[in-house]
Amino acid sequence: MFKLVSSAVLSLLLSLGLLPSTSSEEATALAVTTTTVATHNTHYGEANFRPLADVIGWQEVSTAEGHNKLDALEYYNHFRPGENRLDARNSIAISWRKNKYEKTGDGSRLTHGGEAGVTPARFVNWVVLKNIETGAKLAFINTHYISGAWNGEHPERQERWRTHNAVVREVVADLLGRGLPVVLVGDFNRALSQDIPGMNHLRTAGVDGVPIDQIYVSVGIGTGPAERLEKYGSDHFAYTATVEY
Repeated sequence: MFKLVSSAVLSLLLSLGLLPSTSSEEATALAVTTTTVATHNTHYGEANFRPLADVIGWQEVSTAEGHNKLDALEYYNHFRPGENRLDARNSIAISWRKNKYEKTGDGSRLTHGGEAGVTPARFVNWVVLKNIETGAKLAFINTHYISGAWNGEHPERQERWRTHNAVVREVVADLLGRGLPVVLVGDFNRALSQDIPGMNHLRTAGVDGVPIDQIYVSVGIGTGPAERLEKYGSDHFAYTATVEY
């Protein structure tokens, strides 16, 4: 199988006459796009918001403090689909480096409603990002499942968790059906990798078992494994990985 080559190598081969001449569009289509991705539960916005990757999925950005920190993060654009800053769907914001990507699509789906003292309403958010240099598109999904469903204390929450998981699978299937490479990140609140058709769970280097904060990539684009970073003031570690498409 032919290995995809970078645009720099491709240009060198063309200049040496070792490859037939191609149009600029064809050359771009042959280039590999490399993107770093990350996920971090910010513990209600208490964490320090760091430039963890090209594209970042945040969870628990549920306070004014958290959103102010997100706004202060330089060189990034953000997807927060709720009309009001503290809308529950904005707590799973997505950020991307604005000098590398432009958003060409987005969406947000409710998974289940909230209940006082139990859970806020939960959502799945996603964006489609086009790499400015190569033109390649990537779908990036971020989510945060209900807590406590699998720790032995609140088995009555498992129905909500499963409903949420069904919506995640539907969103993934829709984006894969558009022919897009897909990355899924989030706080799954279950220390078990999920069987999501078309997706691979990335294990975390040096970590036994599966953390509740997870990264999935569509088959064929993950370079893996994921890397565990610091907590940066949160009660969760941040995680990052690299994909090529």
